[in-house]
Amino acid sequence: MLGLDKKLRTKSLLALGVACLIALGPSLWIGWEMVERGREHFGQAYAVNFTLLNAQRIENPVTKEIALAKRFADSVLLRQWLHTPNATRANALFFEEAKGFREDFRGENYFVINDETLAYYYNGEDKSYSESPRYHLQPKSSDDLWYFNTMKTVNSTILNVNVDTHLQKTQVWIDAIVWDQDRKIGMAGTGMELTGFLKDFLSPDEPGVTPMIVDERGVVQAHPNPDLISLGSAANASKTNIKLQALLANGGDALNRAMDNARSDPGSVQTLWAELDNTRQLVALTWLPELEWHVVSAVDLHAAQVLSTQWVAAGIAGVAGLFGAMLLVFGYGMDKLVLRPLNKLHHSATVLAEGDYDVSLPPATGDEIGDLTRAFGVMIEQVKSHTRELEARVRERTSELKEKSVLLERAKEQAESAHAAKAQALHNILESIQYAQTIQQASLTTEEQLRGLVSDCFTIWQPKDVISGDIIWSKTFDDGFALAVADCTGHGVPGGIMTMAAVSALDRVVSPSGVADSQRVLQGVSRVVQEMLANHATERSSEDGLDMGLCVYSRSTQTLYFTGSRISLFYDDGDGIREVKGDRESLGYPSSDPMYPFQTHAMKALPATRFYLTTDGLIDQVGEETGLPLGKRRLTAQLQRMEGLSFVEQRQAVLDMLAAFQGGECQRDDITVVGFQLS
Repeated sequence: MLGLDKKLRTKSLLALGVACLIALGPSLWIGWEMVERGREHFGQAYAVNFTLLNAQRIENPVTKEIALAKRFADSVLLRQWLHTPNATRANALFFEEAKGFREDFRGENYFVINDETLAYYYNGEDKSYSESPRYHLQPKSSDDLWYFNTMKTVNSTILNVNVDTHLQKTQVWIDAIVWDQDRKIGMAGTGMELTGFLKDFLSPDEPGVTPMIVDERGVVQAHPNPDLISLGSAANASKTNIKLQALLANGGDALNRAMDNARSDPGSVQTLWAELDNTRQLVALTWLPELEWHVVSAVDLHAAQVLSTQWVAAGIAGVAGLFGAMLLVFGYGMDKLVLRPLNKLHHSATVLAEGDYDVSLPPATGDEIGDLTRAFGVMIEQVKSHTRELEARVRERTSELKEKSVLLERAKEQAESAHAAKAQALHNILESIQYAQTIQQASLTTEEQLRGLVSDCFTIWQPKDVISGDIIWSKTFDDGFALAVADCTGHGVPGGIMTMAAVSALDRVVSPSGVADSQRVLQGVSRVVQEMLANHATERSSEDGLDMGLCVYSRSTQTLYFTGSRISLFYDDGDGIREVKGDRESLGYPSSDPMYPFQTHAMKALPATRFYLTTDGLIDQVGEETGLPLGKRRLTAQLQRMEGLSFVEQRQAVLDMLAAFQGGECQRDDITVVGFQLS
């Protein structure tokens, strides 16, 4: 009930506030426009007065320095000394007089340049006293260009903001020409340290005001930001002249007109509007003919203290007070006429929500709230009727759900029982497969067994599934041994069964006394496997068989014989990797010819020759990046790179190459690789 009261009161007061704002908006806009016009009017006077005051602060002390520099340049002793700089008496008299001028100068320093010798003399507090030249000016040096330009174009004095690279000093220099009758014989003057000059005369004590000095062209001579000062511009020795016109986003033409008007009427202040530093500002300037400088002030009227904010604050306070009084009066009327009757109706609704349908409603009045009360009573009767119907439906549905729950529980028990039986069957199958793997591995030649036949070797036997369709088989006899690598049809359990058939066939065909003809071994294996599969054929025709590479080594002749059925022999005898291709005829398939004339290749088994046999699982493996098989070209390149490695290192190199090429691609087939070297 209290929450409803607060919400309605807040909304009503908010509505009144919005209405007041809409009504007061135009008035506030008109008032603000008047304030802005007043700000511009008073800002005009503020900018003019600030500029005149700043001009006085600059003109008097700088004019005094110029006059003192002229006296120094007109000194008789100075002229005599410039004619005879090595005369002892003239030297002593001049430097004694120069000490007095140094004490009078604001910067407590002086300089003299002899135009004949181009010797530069300087004494100041920052340098130890010396009557010898500090350096000699060079006509071709850009650092000394200011002097030669000044001597050509200036007849009296000039103010030059510049850096003396020899003295490492940046100052406002007062350069005075030294005349001897009608001939220029040198230059004398003083310097005011730039940082101190800016602090004394251009320090922006007032917020929103940017004071500056420009010459008659608008080139910046002094600015609170030293980076904007065009050093050496007065002597035409500046590399870059920064003009005030370039700093204004607009108003360059108006600035030129204002500077012309100020020069034609010294002492007057010209004003214009321009955009400076992305802000609309009032620019005021006056001309100081003695210094040949414009004193400029840029005033941001919104940041400068142009108007007193007291009367503005008083007006805002009055409007805010009127606004608050209206809200109080309106709030009281809303509470008496609307909120209290609604609170009573809200109380009845709360009791109804708690389940008490016998709640009594407040008396209905003749206004809109009374209509709401009557409508609420009708709603209560409908709620009572609907509640009775819903309770009956709930009882009915509850009974149905109980029956379905019993059925679901029985179905759950049956599913759990079936799952347990399936899990047990899968466990039994996995145990059988693992046992078959153990039997298969026991019938194949291991790497350790192969080491008993050759001087060094490695084997890689990597099934796609638990059981492999590839075999490594060997058999010894008196004069040597036989070694075979075979790839049977399929992989996993079907491939494993075929490997047992292939091993059995080899054991039956190869005689313990040796192999007279390796061609007959492949023919015999093909025939035996065909007979085995024919005896156990089902209704569908068998499409099973194998490929094989067979090596037979004779110790007496030091010769290795190779016969291949779709499996090649790779070897390296020092002249690079070579491939001995097997015949394109498979073994044991119904379509295979058991009398196929396989070709037997004989090779001298030198001690340094490396031999390699591999099934197509390695060559046909697809790479993740290329999407193409590894292929014989990559394999032979890898075998060539392994020259000089031990067989342990060769095995790891092949595995690393396969892993890098395969990436995330799944293994497509069983992979078998055998590498060996004969003694």
